[in-house]
Amino acid sequence: MENVSKKSRILFIYTNINGFHDDCYSFGLASIMSSSRAAGYECKILIIRSRDEFKHVTAEIKTFSPHVVGFSSVSSQFHFVKELAHKIKEVDPGIMTVCGGVHPTIAPASILESKHLDVFFMGESEKAFVEFMNCVEQGKDWKTTPNIAYGVNGKLAQNGLMPLIENLEELPPPDREVYPFGETIKNIGYATFLFSRGCPFSCSYCSNHAIAKRYGRISNIPRYRSPEASIREIEETRERFGMEKIMITDDLFGLDKKWRKEFCEKYKQRIGIPFMCFLRANVVDEEFAGLLKDAGCYRVSIGVESGNDFVRNKVMNRQMPRDMIVKAFRAAQKFGLETNALNIIGVPGETEEMILDTIRLNQELKLTSSGVNIFYPYKGTVLGDRCFDEGLVDEKLYNMFSNERRDSVLKYSKEFRGKLRYYRDNWEDIIYNKHWFKRLLNTFKRTYVGKKLVRVKKIFLPNVQLIK
Repeated sequence: MENVSKKSRILFIYTNINGFHDDCYSFGLASIMSSSRAAGYECKILIIRSRDEFKHVTAEIKTFSPHVVGFSSVSSQFHFVKELAHKIKEVDPGIMTVCGGVHPTIAPASILESKHLDVFFMGESEKAFVEFMNCVEQGKDWKTTPNIAYGVNGKLAQNGLMPLIENLEELPPPDREVYPFGETIKNIGYATFLFSRGCPFSCSYCSNHAIAKRYGRISNIPRYRSPEASIREIEETRERFGMEKIMITDDLFGLDKKWRKEFCEKYKQRIGIPFMCFLRANVVDEEFAGLLKDAGCYRVSIGVESGNDFVRNKVMNRQMPRDMIVKAFRAAQKFGLETNALNIIGVPGETEEMILDTIRLNQELKLTSSGVNIFYPYKGTVLGDRCFDEGLVDEKLYNMFSNERRDSVLKYSKEFRGKLRYYRDNWEDIIYNKHWFKRLLNTFKRTYVGKKLVRVKKIFLPNVQLIK
């Protein structure tokens, strides 16, 4: 992209209020920033972690005087984005407010929920956003820009999408200069990288199938930066920031066998820093595990999601036999890789016994670590839309919600929602320390009698079922 002098200023805002991730580095926003800066626009970013920090936004509006404010949002952060857009318009009604990310991409009609948001960007929008900024800069009609949606008299207007970028090296690496990447390393203890876009599988709770649908595709087939460009990005980042560990955050690392072989060979020769990555059980075998170990990988995270076959394959659409999951973890463990399991509880129709199936499978896998999240219904996904269409979502709770994946917004009973929180908060103790629970239960049995004993049994009964 031609580097020319421009006068328009862009303030990017990333909200992570009670968010699921401690990592506040958004690759999507950082990529938009790098493309905007390459096109000559002056950029700043604010990371907002609480409503108390909203005052920083209004202060920056007054001092930086941006022409455009750009947000990135997932569904659970969108109500904060709407609040901030309102506050921005109160300070300066002439500022254009725009929002991109997963939520605008798969639920574009949501822009009609706020009169203070001017434009949604849908899909892969680096080029579209620069085109939009050029129109704003030159006083031209920005409504012709591809990839955008906006409201017209209470109705949704949306333009067509640019084709997906097949060669990701057409884009500069994500910004790590204006975006406080060093703060991310300090907060989480490692550097994060993303070398591919997309995942070809169609898990019902995930956005990948919804993104593919937006582009008229059957699946969101991954596209990669070349292994050489990926390695150079790590080298340049290490030279600037220094780092002892990295995490490759691709949805599914190394699905392309040729790519992963070349990457791992170059990584071993030129990087040598311990790294982590995300895998899927159906692509993990001993050959792949050995390649990872030899390259310097020390930890893999693999989705179990549910130990109940019906939940995993019918509700979640994982299409994965139980023995395939076991074999994948055994292959990784054979080569000395640390194994982390990813799980979800609280999907529609799930019972406590189904949750116990997930616990039992995690115990069988003999994991290094295990984590669990409570299901959140993202609009635009198959399972999320089902929840809304069937009236399973507590709309009041959803609209005020701020505990993404740590509580449920479905119309479960108060008791069951409490059990979900209990399992989530005590997950690793349940997986690894069941004897501790047994000792605790026996203490209560010796201490309490009558009605109090009944109450205690209700609290600890789920754990009793795990102790054989």
